Amino acid sequence: MQHPVFLNKRSVSVYFGLWALIAGAHFSVFYFIYYLPIEVSLADSLVFNGLFACVGISLWYIVRYSIPDQKNLWNVVFNHVSFLTLTLVVWNGLSYTILSTVFSKNKVYMDLLMVSIPNKIISGIIFYTVIALAYYLFIYYINLQEKVKIESRLRMVLKETELNMLKSQINPHFLFNSLNSISSLTITNPEKAREMVIKLSDFLRYSVSNNTTSFTTLETEMANIRRYLEIEKVRFGDKLVFGFKLDGSCRNHQIPVMLLQPLFENAIKHGVYESTEQVSIEMECEYKEGYLEIRIVNDFDPNAHPRKGTGIGLNNIRERLRLLYKNDKLLRTVVEGTRFTVYLSLPNTDNKG
Repeated sequence: MQHPVFLNKRSVSVYFGLWALIAGAHFSVFYFIYYLPIEVSLADSLVFNGLFACVGISLWYIVRYSIPDQKNLWNVVFNHVSFLTLTLVVWNGLSYTILSTVFSKNKVYMDLLMVSIPNKIISGIIFYTVIALAYYLFIYYINLQEKVKIESRLRMVLKETELNMLKSQINPHFLFNSLNSISSLTITNPEKAREMVIKLSDFLRYSVSNNTTSFTTLETEMANIRRYLEIEKVRFGDKLVFGFKLDGSCRNHQIPVMLLQPLFENAIKHGVYESTEQVSIEMECEYKEGYLEIRIVNDFDPNAHPRKGTGIGLNNIRERLRLLYKNDKLLRTVVEGTRFTVYLSLPNTDNKG
């Protein structure tokens, strides 16, 4: 850990600037209150405060390697008491020697120098305590900053891990269904099976080339959604109809990668699978007040026996939105007659939590 005084030019200026203020106050007392000559007042101030400024710099190494905790508290106390005692003896002794040598003929000052030793000891204790506490606060601040950085990195790793787990729950469901369909088509319609393999490979290439914490434009995401629906249309034929209505202002809006695919998968699963009639899946979006408002609607047969499901698709989307935007109210669903509607409100990526 770098010495706090020498972090940068500003820290050096602050440290020695404070000592200059203390030295100025010291000089003022001797010159204006004790009426000592200007050279004597200046010398006393510079010697005592200058030497302790040097002591203050060396004190950092005592503090740096004397971090108190329950196991070594007494050792820390002993180290500081020992260094403080040594500091007071050397500081006062050296200052007295220098000043008494230079001003030995000034009896008034020599008497004052001797009498002021107790005050110098008290001021030395105060200086030592303040500097040591400042160093400990600096160490605490640096450790706290490092802890915050580590916790932030851990949260990011945890979030990405959670998102990848959510993603891994979605993709196999679609993959297994598609492979089963391809297996059937290889016998009944090899050409459609080939078409489906090509579309599936393009879809999976997009899926695996992006991680769940990344963002892409709505237009790019919709290109993959169209690819997904075309794969399903190979299986369902005219039974599946889909359409998109996208405002030009929303095409470049950034959204989480692979966020919409589970919604369309859900529409296929609970709409097309169970219905004997043609099922329409529609999507509309518009950009309003900093949010991308998305509406996905699909028909369903309310009299059909519902397919068993765990609700992974919608739950995963809610969880992804909570992790990415720190908001669990960005998705809602509405059932009206034979239509199931999903509403999504996605803020700008600049407004993420």
